[in-house]
Amino acid sequence: MTLSIADTLFLVIGVIDISGMFAGIGYMLFLANTKMDVLQRCFKNSWGVTEPDAFKYSGAWGRVMIIGRISGYVTFSTFYIKRGILSADDLKKLPVSLKRKLIALQWIGIALLVVMFGLALMTELNVV
Repeated sequence: MTLSIADTLFLVIGVIDISGMFAGIGYMLFLANTKMDVLQRCFKNSWGVTEPDAFKYSGAWGRVMIIGRISGYVTFSTFYIKRGILSADDLKKLPVSLKRKLIALQWIGIALLVVMFGLALMTELNVV
């Protein structure tokens, strides 16, 4: 059985996409284990970070959820500041390097998700 060039390209893109998603989850776990104290210290006045205590005691998945939530708050900060979920003063306390990492993590996750949906759509429409 030989694969056409289009099938091979589809397969390679899919494997890279899924690998990127797993790498992102791994990086979120890394940030949760190494930077969670910094994040909790910076976001003392933000309801969106301090209020949902349900994830604190739910293990690794809860830590991934907290990092994902904070990453979204930092990336789309104006949206959350207007609604009172995030404090602008707390956002200023966040170190610039960590802010860049969280923003990059969010946008890379969005891009990988778009690629995944694009591949699914291509399969559904019988393009490949």
